[in-house]
Amino acid sequence: MAPRSTKAKTEAKAEKAVVETAVKAVKAEAAKKAPAKKATAKAAEPVIKCTIEFAGKNTAVRSIVDSIFEVEGGKDKVKTLDVYVQPENNVAYYVVNGKEEGKSVQF
Repeated sequence: MAPRSTKAKTEAKAEKAVVETAVKAVKAEAAKKAPAKKATAKAAEPVIKCTIEFAGKNTAVRSIVDSIFEVEGGKDKVKTLDVYVQPENNVAYYVVNGKEEGKSVQF
């Protein structure tokens, strides 16, 4: 096999450059046509304010829930919380994580 001439080497380099340019153009065109990935923003939770009024007294539900979290050692330990309020007795009974244990807080 005979060694390649300088002209053949130059033509090979030029051909390679043309192919690389074509590949870049195809990739760029594909990127333009590909649907843009939308960032999935987590919807902000609404701010809810709820107050219990009974017999001339009122108590914010949030304060009752915060009292329960304090008794239970923080929010992190609570996966589910069921609260039953008896405003006539100023007591909220609650069940944490489905385990009924007769717990209550005064408000």
